[in-house]
Amino acid sequence: MRLGWTIAVAACMLVRDPSHAFAQTGKSSAASGGAVPDSSASTLSGVYTDEQASRGKDVYAGTCRSCHTPASHTGATFNKWWRGKHLSDLFLFVSTRMPKNDPGTLAPEDVADVMAYLLKMNAMPVGKEELPPDADALKKIRIETKRSTAPSTGSTAKRKKP
Repeated sequence: MRLGWTIAVAACMLVRDPSHAFAQTGKSSAASGGAVPDSSASTLSGVYTDEQASRGKDVYAGTCRSCHTPASHTGATFNKWWRGKHLSDLFLFVSTRMPKNDPGTLAPEDVADVMAYLLKMNAMPVGKEELPPDADALKKIRIETKRSTAPSTGSTAKRKKP
């Protein structure tokens, strides 16, 4: 009897999982009056499309490359600035401070596309849904990186345990 209840409760949780609703509709359940999704979504779960990253590469080449090199947005540098934060933090940073010569002029869609390109450059997996150009929706996605994205320094210095 107890196993039956456990299965029933688990099934209800899957049906009511707001992050599942977001993945299906591209809109958060909070926007439609539902519960706020948990913060388990991460950049390692495929949160952008290859097409979006391709558009972001074009925007980066035309707007960002004059001041930035891809190396300034990858590996250890990317990890230092963004690991553990939410995509909304990166979205707000780019949308309010970039491009350096004309801050705040990128369209929200271009910001999301550039972010997709940055995730691709950092070996984040491609998904089936595009990153939304909305800071509130991006608050639900944590930036996590694979350890292998940081270049090896060849140092024998002790690392801190996670």
